[in-house]
Amino acid sequence: MPHAPFPQRDDSGEGITLEQLLADPSLRLRLVCPGAPGALKRRISWVHPAEILDIAMWSEPGEVLLTTGANFPTEAMDADDDHDLLVKARKAVGLPARFSSASAAYREWCDAYVMQLDQAGVLAIGFGVAVKHPTTPMALIDAADHAGLPLFEVPLEVPFSPISKAVSRALNDRNDDVLRQSSLLQRQVLKAAVGEDSVHGAISAAARLASGWAAYVDVDGTVIDISNRTFSKQAQDWAMKLAARVAEARSNPAMTTVFGSESGRDYCAGVVHDAEGGRDRFIGIVVASCVKSDRSDALLRSVTMVAADVLSLVVPKLTASDRRLRRMRGACIGAFAQGHGDVMLSMADELWRSVPQPPFRLLCAEGEPRVVERLYDALDSDGVEGSSAVMFGMYDHRLWIVVAESASQAVEGALLTREGIDFGSCSCSSWQAMGERFPEAVQDLHLRRLNEAGRSFADMSVHELIRPDLAVVYSRELLKPLRRLPRQESETLLRTMRELLATSFNVGAAAKRIGVHRHTVENRLDKMERLLGLDLSQEVSRVRLWIACSFIRN
Repeated sequence: MPHAPFPQRDDSGEGITLEQLLADPSLRLRLVCPGAPGALKRRISWVHPAEILDIAMWSEPGEVLLTTGANFPTEAMDADDDHDLLVKARKAVGLPARFSSASAAYREWCDAYVMQLDQAGVLAIGFGVAVKHPTTPMALIDAADHAGLPLFEVPLEVPFSPISKAVSRALNDRNDDVLRQSSLLQRQVLKAAVGEDSVHGAISAAARLASGWAAYVDVDGTVIDISNRTFSKQAQDWAMKLAARVAEARSNPAMTTVFGSESGRDYCAGVVHDAEGGRDRFIGIVVASCVKSDRSDALLRSVTMVAADVLSLVVPKLTASDRRLRRMRGACIGAFAQGHGDVMLSMADELWRSVPQPPFRLLCAEGEPRVVERLYDALDSDGVEGSSAVMFGMYDHRLWIVVAESASQAVEGALLTREGIDFGSCSCSSWQAMGERFPEAVQDLHLRRLNEAGRSFADMSVHELIRPDLAVVYSRELLKPLRRLPRQESETLLRTMRELLATSFNVGAAAKRIGVHRHTVENRLDKMERLLGLDLSQEVSRVRLWIACSFIRN
């Protein structure tokens, strides 16, 4: 991955740079790989001594990793346990355990190990020599050089603790400044979030403070808000990287950020939690990006974390409010469908931005729940092209839309281009007449579907005339007394029931098909009637039973 040069800037009093750490004569550190141009000017956020092989998962942006390679195989692969250690090391970075060439496998592992550290935002690797490895493995040096990541050697006589203390002293000097900066950032983002569109306000403020762009992405990867839509794909990619890391590290609640660089830009993603429901409830991700510089990582991380914390307070409240609004909109649409719309007109202005005036068009839309949800969100955020007046809401498992006739052509055109959505529509001259128009819109929906398949209403199957979701629930409820019987008896009665339905309740024919005496079928029929509370001599009871058996079978 190519690295853009870091600006040659070295502000004092803001922590210690890699260059300053390496220049400390008491530490006797030896630079082996200088990294990308300007990399030594970057400021260290912390020093992390660790020997675990998947350390990239637990690393934070701006850290220096210190390791003696205790769990590394030797580069010569001449120790008894080197093969097993290499297998474990490759598995830890996601590489296949099997390999044909130990030398090639070792180099491949070093490349992956260093690349993951670089993507996690680690600034440099400090390798403690003469503990297990007499020198730093050449494959590790080559990998660091390829990644542009600085690497230095720590001599045996220098413990890791003096290095940590040197960085800690420098960090303490700037703690007050960092706290003041974080407080200032938080106030600015909070102020921006107090408005009609809290999420957009917070995201816009984060983008401005980071001198880049910012986005809020939900847990499924949908970009809810972004300051610059040109970067929607990058926002999704980095949000999903963090979501994957959170999923892998469920036992580590501190796993809240991912930081990295790509094509001369720094990226940071931060988890948005449900502040009311608990920090273990992950509801979204803030992603921010800016042009890479020697100070961008710390500022970008601060801005991202502040925005994530603010949205952790804002989004759950908005979600609860949105649920209430959706329920009220659905109730209002339902009232119109039932002929009581006049009563609801007085509150329509409070539920939608603007209410269309008759004559208008009534549309109903169906599709997969997630597709319909996206259509609802689009109506809620963008409205209707060419008109600000639109009413919409969920009723009877469909999304209903009411627009002025003048805007209906644009709406229907947009629905035709939306994949996974079927719709029907009809004209309506007044609010009072709307209740009668709902069945017409549904009829038009079905007619459009049939026309696409080259069919007519007369070609529809019986199953298409019944709502499957209700029929399945109805079937389970009706046949529940039979399901409670011992399995063999239940299956026997259900088979007898199906044969009776198949023979139009001809007991003799059903008995012949099953291979039992007709009296046996008559006894089973009596038992089914008692258990189900049906009189199967009546046509209506037989139809009910046919529906139940048909949908249980299907």
